[in-house]
Order: sequence, then structure tokens, then C-alpha cells
Amino acid sequence: MAESGRSKKQEVLHCIRENPFISQRDLAERMNASRPAVAAYISALIKEGEILGRAYVLPQRGRILCIGGANVDRKIQAYEPIQLGTSNPSFVVESFGGVARNIAENMTRLGLPTSLVTMVGNDKEAEMILAHLEGLGTDVSQIIRSTAHRTGTYTAVLDVDGSMTVALADMEIYDDLTVEQLTPRSRVLQQATIAIVDTNLPAEALAFVITESARAGTLLIVAPVSSPKAKRLPRDLTGIHTLIANRDEMEAISGIPVDKEDSVRAACVALKDRGCRTVVATMGRDGVAWLDEAGTFGKIPAESIDVVDVTGAGDAFVAGFCFAMVSDASVKQACQFAARLSSLTLVTKETVSTEIDPREAQAWLSEIL
Repeated sequence: MAESGRSKKQEVLHCIRENPFISQRDLAERMNASRPAVAAYISALIKEGEILGRAYVLPQRGRILCIGGANVDRKIQAYEPIQLGTSNPSFVVESFGGVARNIAENMTRLGLPTSLVTMVGNDKEAEMILAHLEGLGTDVSQIIRSTAHRTGTYTAVLDVDGSMTVALADMEIYDDLTVEQLTPRSRVLQQATIAIVDTNLPAEALAFVITESARAGTLLIVAPVSSPKAKRLPRDLTGIHTLIANRDEMEAISGIPVDKEDSVRAACVALKDRGCRTVVATMGRDGVAWLDEAGTFGKIPAESIDVVDVTGAGDAFVAGFCFAMVSDASVKQACQFAARLSSLTLVTKETVSTEIDPREAQAWLSEIL
């Protein structure tokens, strides 16, 4: 029976904290309630982030939370250099994608407890995404199912060398990933050590995540999805710990053309002046540059490798950066590790490399620290 002053739902949570393996039948008997009522309380606690999934795992500070897109990726690569205005012989590879989803998978493969907040449809693509993530060990209890939209799709057209020619995205579903949908999941955000958000979210939802992260003291990393969607970020970037963006996204957010080292520095300074504590610019073959909290500007060159496919490399970089930050790496060290992890994706056709090994990754990081 519930203690005086404690609601039935709070009593369920109290019992689970005492015994995470307690069955619904035992909970019902202990509380003198029906099993359907207990199931409803547990469902509500999962939605609020008080427990994670069917195993009644209690959330702990130290989890990584990824918020944003989860879609089906289709890569179409030409056998010969692409010729515009005509048919090009090509082959198609289908995989799972979405910036937040990709980062979540990378983080899970690195061995860190990771949760994903996204919206998917009520279709077979969603079932495949959920099954894949659950199989890896990612927490999917906070994922929202939509009956109004299909799961997002992303189609990249790659030239013969693996470079992207154009990408097409059907992401209308994320317009419904609103503040109203995210508010019940604020508890999960508050309990995360690091939160990573991509800019698939509507502008109001992005502002909400930034504000809530600052209020909770959660270290927030922002990963823009594209130049147009990068413009959804608010003018005031206070609350963002690190913004990680490529040249085009940096230019879209800062309004400064980013074509030379001096302009990269200027864009970083402009974004830091708007509230970002740290700014990292990924520049492909020109390496990585950053401006840290102390105002120190740095740069590392790109590793010389034979690139197979660039898709997902930026997401691996973000995951690597966060992995290093969890181990108290400096910004330079985090960029060095992130670049190394990103290279695993660059040399494979997979959006997320299956060669990621947490023990090997920790060894790499130990060499850098």
C-alpha cells in the first residue's frame, strides 16, 4: 500500500529502486492494485525518464543522450564520374542513418550507456531501426512513434570517389518533434552527463533543449545537420558547450564566409561571442580547427587516408569528441581522438563503422591523453 503523501506512481518507483527485478505481479500485490494499473504507472515512468525500458533500469548521471534524427539512409554511388543530365550506372546500399541515431550508435559501440530521443513512423523502417539499436544496447525507451508521418529517409548520391554530389532528405516527421513532445522527456536530459542534439528539430525545440541543458548543468554538444537547418539555432547560443560544424554550416550560422584560416578563426570567435563555450570546425582534407573556452585557437591536419565514403564521418567525429570529453580530455585531445575515430568511417561504405572496439578506442585515447 502506498505510504502517506506518496502517489501510487511514486510508490511504484520506490519499489523498483528497492528491487529493480520485481515483477508487475509482485508490485500489484504489494500495492494492492491491479496489474493493468501497475503497467500504466510503469509506462508513465518510462515516458518521464524515471526508468529506462522494460528491464526497469534506473537512469544514472553518466548516460549520453542523443536527440534528433533517425532515418533510413540510401547511398547511390556511380561506377564512373557522374555526368549531369543523363543516366549514370550505379549501385545502391541501404542502411540506418540520421545524425543523432548515427552518433548514438557510435557512442554505444564505444561502450558508453546511451539513450536516443527521436521520432519515427509506425512502419517497417521504424521497426528495423528500433530492433537494430536495441540489439546493440542503445536505450530506445524515449523514442516517439508517429501515426501521421513515415520514418525519415535520406538519400545520398555519391561520385565514383565516394564524395557527395547531392543529398535528398524527407524529414517532415521531425517538424512534429516539438517542445510539447520533448517536455515529458526533460528528466532524461537532466540526468545526462552529455547531451548531443542535431538541428533536425524545429527552432523552438532546439531553443528548449539549449535552455534545459543549461538549467540542468548538462554539457550540450550541437551537431548541425546541414547549412539550411543550421540556421534554426537561436541567435543567443548560451547553454551550448561545444558547437561542431563543417565549413558550410559555420558560414550559415556565423554569416562569415569560411574559406581561409583567418576566416575560420573569425567565424569561431563570432560564435563564441554569441554564447558557445567551444567551437570546433571540421574542414575535411584541411583538418580540424577549434576555439576553446580560454580563447585559444588551434588546428590539426587531416590524416592521409584513402577515402571510401564520407557519409557518417562527421557523426563519428562528434561521438569521438564526446567520448574523449567524458575522460576529461582537452579540446585538442578530443579533436585528435575524434579525427581518428572518424577515419574508421571514412575507409568503409558503412555509415557507422562496425570495426569500433571500446577497448581499442580506450587505448587510442590513453595514447593521446
